[in-house]
Amino acid sequence: SASPSGTTETAATKTTASRAQISPVQSQPLEIKGTGFQPGEKVALSAKGLRSSHTTGRADSSGEFEATFHGLKNCDSVTVTAVGSKGSRAEFNLSPIACLDS
Repeated sequence: SASPSGTTETAATKTTASRAQISPVQSQPLEIKGTGFQPGEKVALSAKGLRSSHTTGRADSSGEFEATFHGLKNCDSVTVTAVGSKGSRAEFNLSPIACLDS
């Protein structure tokens, strides 16, 4: 019965690693919320398409964190990647649906 429990552990590890997610909360400034990270994990975030493109966060005991990027213009398309110190990883792309020049 050692083999089935080993299989279960591997599956649980994969599930945990793949449930990390980040999403935008607001765009001015660009606020990111992360969920499903390891508790206490340090998270390095980078944003392709922004001048101030690096920031960090730390997941709380429930695996959640928030981080902020400044300098997002209304029409910028940005890809944000979050990499945790314990192996969590998540990414999203923010592209404006309608872009109005004022």
